[in-house]
Amino acid sequence: MNGNTNIRTNQQVFEITGAPAQVWGNVLVPARGTIIVKVTGDTLVGTTKTGLEKRETWIRIQNIDSAETLEAPIYALLGFGVFLAFSALGAFTNSSGLGLILLVAAIALIVYAITNKRRYLAIYSHRNAIVVFMNKSPEIYQQFAMNVLALSRKLNTPINTQTKQAQTQIQA
Repeated sequence: MNGNTNIRTNQQVFEITGAPAQVWGNVLVPARGTIIVKVTGDTLVGTTKTGLEKRETWIRIQNIDSAETLEAPIYALLGFGVFLAFSALGAFTNSSGLGLILLVAAIALIVYAITNKRRYLAIYSHRNAIVVFMNKSPEIYQQFAMNVLALSRKLNTPINTQTKQAQTQIQA
């Protein structure tokens, strides 16, 4: 590894941008617009702009429970590709040209759904969640999540424990 990789993974990321999430049933899909999530003092601020709307969310960092990243294929396209593949097999009995076209389209959809994965970062608090679909390197979002969780842990540690830990580190 070169030195740039180590610097990049140790950087302090306190702001990220991406596409906001929209919920359809139980499925999260990227919405048009942008979301900016940043750490401001002891608060996580999410600003979402979609079309004519602007929404701001404030979450106390002490209330953050967890964060997760997800990377998955686009299941709707994957399913449609599989459906087209089976349709192509049936179409071969009537017309080999139509069957071939459907089979090529099915393979293209399946490959596209697998290679162009959706990636998102979700940060959960007691009552709220902020979901950001990634448009940059996943490492940036992971570093942001780690920084937020470290800050949450620090803010939730009692002051006496912090003082004892600092004294122990000084004595060692």
